[in-house]
Amino acid sequence: RRADSFAQDHAQSRWLSNMTSVGNAIPWLALAGSAAAAIDGSDPARSRTGYAALEASGASLFLATGVKYAVGRARPTVNGGSHSFSAFSGKTDYDSFPSAHTIVAWAAATPFAMEYDAPWLYGVAALTNFGRVGGRKHWVSDTVAGSLLGYGIGLVFWESARDPKPGGARISVGPTEVRVGWNY
Repeated sequence: RRADSFAQDHAQSRWLSNMTSVGNAIPWLALAGSAAAAIDGSDPARSRTGYAALEASGASLFLATGVKYAVGRARPTVNGGSHSFSAFSGKTDYDSFPSAHTIVAWAAATPFAMEYDAPWLYGVAALTNFGRVGGRKHWVSDTVAGSLLGYGIGLVFWESARDPKPGGARISVGPTEVRVGWNY
């Protein structure tokens, strides 16, 4: 509630507006960067990592969409408080938990952070958390959950891409289909 009150009190400030815009753009920039890395054949490790980041992002978005529908948590702008829920309703004002922006940002950042030992990428992903809370689109707990889920999914796909063995998660995208599977 403190973070939401802060966001309300500073809604007109230029710095908060700019940080919100940056935070909201990061997942899309991460997806574009991951796609560029995946199709660049000059470095097989970078290509593999980019592909793992794309897979993780797709899986995380799929998971977030399902959980949002099942949980039905109200967004801060509903003014019903952080304990207002309407599970399985499909109402757009009740799709706050978890934050899809943060889950995608963290899922895309994790394979690169792990592959290149670059923990600072988590700080970049965390700007999305700040942007979503600062823009009053999510509660802090929505973004924390998105971060944890995105990190976990990114880690699974990074490990699977590095050492493909039984039990690895896979997503394959074709011209007319998307397949989600688990290798065993």
